[in-house]
Amino acid sequence: MRTTEAGKLLDGTSRLQAANQSRHQDGGDDGAANPRSPIELSELIDYNRAVLDQALTVIAAHEASPQADFAQHSGPHLRHVVEHYEALLEHLHERRIDYDDRRRDPQVQRSPRFARMRLQQLSALLASLRIEWLRDPLTIRLRGGLDGETVFASQSTIARELLFVASHAVHHYAMIQLYCAQDGIDLGRDFGKAPSTRHHERPPSH
Repeated sequence: MRTTEAGKLLDGTSRLQAANQSRHQDGGDDGAANPRSPIELSELIDYNRAVLDQALTVIAAHEASPQADFAQHSGPHLRHVVEHYEALLEHLHERRIDYDDRRRDPQVQRSPRFARMRLQQLSALLASLRIEWLRDPLTIRLRGGLDGETVFASQSTIARELLFVASHAVHHYAMIQLYCAQDGIDLGRDFGKAPSTRHHERPPSH
């Protein structure tokens, strides 16, 4: 990991810790988040890390199949996934998340090695989250209107946004699955399927 990128990771972790201290100084939760059990919240973090691990399998598959065009097919989708996670995890200390304010870094979609590094950084940030933080409120900003003429803001929680970025990633994985199949890469029949679909297709237990 390059020094500058490692510094960003450490800085992101320290800002998460500072945000947690600020929350307690402000008097803790303000009731904006619905309560969740510690077990469920812990599983939510693990689920998101597993989702990012799936992206790493895509990168490994491309490295094993150099004839496949990573930069034109899977790369742009992985960049979009990475940058949505970054928009959330790197700005939790601000309590305001803007998914439109992304880096749009072409190097992530061109270089499997660079994409892997960014994914590993995100997984480390997820591992640094404390369960009690996931109930914290956030303000989400997103530009809308057919021409992007309106900026919307809505209240959410860290837990809710982790559900969003995971679902958003799986949606892009479904498109990656199609591209990889065209390039002769087998990611497995369940790659890119929504968890609810996989649950629905599971044979009933007797």
